[in-house]
Amino acid sequence: MSGIAKRCLVGVARAALAATVAMTGTAWAAGGPPATKLINVVDTRGQSGVGLSIAQIYNESFLQFGLLVVVVMVVQGMVLGFGMDKAMNLLGLDLGKLSHHE
Repeated sequence: MSGIAKRCLVGVARAALAATVAMTGTAWAAGGPPATKLINVVDTRGQSGVGLSIAQIYNESFLQFGLLVVVVMVVQGMVLGFGMDKAMNLLGLDLGKLSHHE
């Protein structure tokens, strides 16, 4: 393909992408003015223990809740990873580094 054809093809692709973004944006905005008074909160009535603590963190600060979620996911990944590694070792499978002899 020549350089002119490539540039023309890229221009057509960009125009198609811009048209798609413009059409979906207007379709989403067709519902009326944006809702500005929506507040997401968790109903904490009748909750206790860890669930209440997590719900209160969610209600107070989305940043703290996001950090809590990231930390919990990292800990879960580490526990599952090391736990499965230990289970594989107990079954006799060594998943450590392989030595290559060439």
